Amino acid sequence: MKRVQGILLICALIISFGVFSQIETDSIPSISTDLSRMDFQAHFYEALKHEALENYPKAIKELYICVDIDPSESAIFFKLGTNYFKSNQFENAELNFKIAITLDATNFWYKESLYHLYVDQARYEDAIVAIQPLLTRNLDYSQNLANHYINIGNFEEALSIIDSLDSRLGISLARDKIREELYNLSGDEDKRIKHLKNRLLESPETAQNFLNLVLAYSNINKKNEAFKTAQAFLLQHPKSHLVHVALYKFYLDSEELEKAIASMKIVTTSNIIEPVVKVKVLNDFMQLVAKFPQYQSDLIEVSNTVGQGTPIRSDLELANYYYSSKDYLKAISYYQRAIEFDPNNFDAVKCLAVLYLETNQFETALIFTNQQIDFYPSQPVLYLVNGKAQRQLSELELAIDNLMMGLDYVIVNSELQRDFYIELSTTFRQMGNIKESEAFAIKADEIKKIP
Repeated sequence: MKRVQGILLICALIISFGVFSQIETDSIPSISTDLSRMDFQAHFYEALKHEALENYPKAIKELYICVDIDPSESAIFFKLGTNYFKSNQFENAELNFKIAITLDATNFWYKESLYHLYVDQARYEDAIVAIQPLLTRNLDYSQNLANHYINIGNFEEALSIIDSLDSRLGISLARDKIREELYNLSGDEDKRIKHLKNRLLESPETAQNFLNLVLAYSNINKKNEAFKTAQAFLLQHPKSHLVHVALYKFYLDSEELEKAIASMKIVTTSNIIEPVVKVKVLNDFMQLVAKFPQYQSDLIEVSNTVGQGTPIRSDLELANYYYSSKDYLKAISYYQRAIEFDPNNFDAVKCLAVLYLETNQFETALIFTNQQIDFYPSQPVLYLVNGKAQRQLSELELAIDNLMMGLDYVIVNSELQRDFYIELSTTFRQMGNIKESEAFAIKADEIKKIP
């Protein structure tokens, strides 16, 4: 859009050159003056044409001819700056943008181009100076200014700008993220708490304001203040799901496990709480059950009611939990879901392949690993699972072929290499080739002896 506006500006200037030559004056312009103007326009048009074709050196050459004809035209230097910028000749671009601004100090586009030149080079202090004349044209530049102050470490000035924008325009999610970044960078927790308190006083009907303050208190280990805020949250919003994001931690800490589980159930099965929050709570739920197995039925109840939109991370957490609990069939179902959400998650692929073997699903293991080898042709574990499945299905020659192929991809992993040797030894023995079987068994033993 800015590029189009710049082109329109130049077109307007070109038209003005023609209009100027047609204005009646007391004296008739000389033939040489008319020819000079026509020559100027011809070279200027040529420069624009070459710039459009990305032939910047040729455009620059034409523009310098224009400078020789009439060095008072700001548009020439603006276009010189533009072409130098596009050629990554930043010093020349800066010089020409500045000349253009000197010749026409009211031109917004000239100043904006100089500003973008500084941003492109990460010259944030210069960008802060250059952006000042632009602030009245577009409020977005004020937010950019805050980011530049962050880049140079002036957090106070950045926060002042964000406060000013909030008071003028109201609360913005984008500015709230910048504000959070500022508090994190500066480590000024007192200002964070003060701001969140004010936000809560101004809008107690917004449940998120309570939760934000609870989390802020918790992060600086002010547990009493956090719990009091959570209790006030519950009184103000007794039906809110978010309040249980705050409460369950306190119940865990005080070992009020029944209350903690009730809150975690509400959070993990909620349709309104963000997936990233649900994943964290679900992980805490699994850690609780690992410590107190008597609550496993509650976790199973939750996992059975989790919707199809559950994020991949929670699927992996549940899959890993059920795997460690040796509930392989449940683990398989969650690994399958995880791969549906993210087919490129190789950890899930690897675990699922191994579990098919663990549950004696040899046909499924074979089909699955054949598919996955197409996507991960250099992952040896897939060949190992494939070879084991082939052996179990009595496809011994194919098993040997796949195992030997996978062995070539084993690099600096003696344990995996030993697994291949053991499987090859077993497969050759099953084929009746005792010599080869014993040779691979010896190789496996040699690796075992290495400290």
